[in-house]
Amino acid sequence: MFERVTIVGVGLLGASLGLALKDRSLTKHIVGVGRKSSPSLDVALTRKAIDSSACDVATGAKGSDLVILCTPIRQFCNTLRDLAPVLLPDAIITDVGSTKVEVMQWAAKQFPLEKKGGGESPIFIGSHPMAGSEKRGPEHARHDLYEGSLCLLCTPDDLRQNLGGGESTGTTRTLAAFEKIQRLWRHLGMRTLWLPAKEHDRWVATISHLPHAVAFSLVNAAGREPQMLQAVAGGFIDTTRVASSDIDMWVDIFLTNRDAVTQAIDTFSADMTTLRQAIADGDEPAIRHALAAAKKTRNDMIAKRK
Repeated sequence: MFERVTIVGVGLLGASLGLALKDRSLTKHIVGVGRKSSPSLDVALTRKAIDSSACDVATGAKGSDLVILCTPIRQFCNTLRDLAPVLLPDAIITDVGSTKVEVMQWAAKQFPLEKKGGGESPIFIGSHPMAGSEKRGPEHARHDLYEGSLCLLCTPDDLRQNLGGGESTGTTRTLAAFEKIQRLWRHLGMRTLWLPAKEHDRWVATISHLPHAVAFSLVNAAGREPQMLQAVAGGFIDTTRVASSDIDMWVDIFLTNRDAVTQAIDTFSADMTTLRQAIADGDEPAIRHALAAAKKTRNDMIAKRK
């Protein structure tokens, strides 16, 4: 699908992406970009997740027809700025970031659909593959990490009315880029779903970011009495698995999706308050109602996923 791909950030997600692209012969050459002080580039090269490496984004991306951002999200802004002068107009940029509103704004600033004075810019298509692990680093990369999961896609604002058909000025190239990135993720075994960036951030705040916030908080609550941790069983381990996730990544996620995450936490807190009151009151019907509603919703969700 691509002659030359640059992956900026070769941690778990970036290196797994490199392995998947090579496993399916979707590109001829993969360049990994990372910090000179980090061992990740050497590990990714040893594992054959990338073919060559660079410590400078502009150098690594020059001549690539696809660039994929796999670093912590708050690094995207500077990376997009550094990419703007070196990419050819027919290049596509995408990412694996878990938030989209700010990312799409940064991309629109550096890669407008219509440049002042004429000419065309590379096109940014926002991607969020809902896959990963609490582990980090290219040593844990897997060629099948993305298989069977969902990838959410976001496009520049003016395409929203045209994604389902029809065209208007400035959307033809974007639609072609969107379709190519959608095919890419599908070739990696993913399902895809298009969402406006704001809707994306609201959805993932509840189904992804809130569970992580709850897991972090639950471990901290239990950690106030460390001696009790020797008695934890499977339920606690399963519920808090994601509390072992990469700290830098989750700081960036929370800070680039503040409004949606705080709203999700408020909704969760209200539900917890209702359940707490029912328990305090000894209100068995109310407790049963809350538990039964959750059980039904989850069972229906699992059945549909199967």
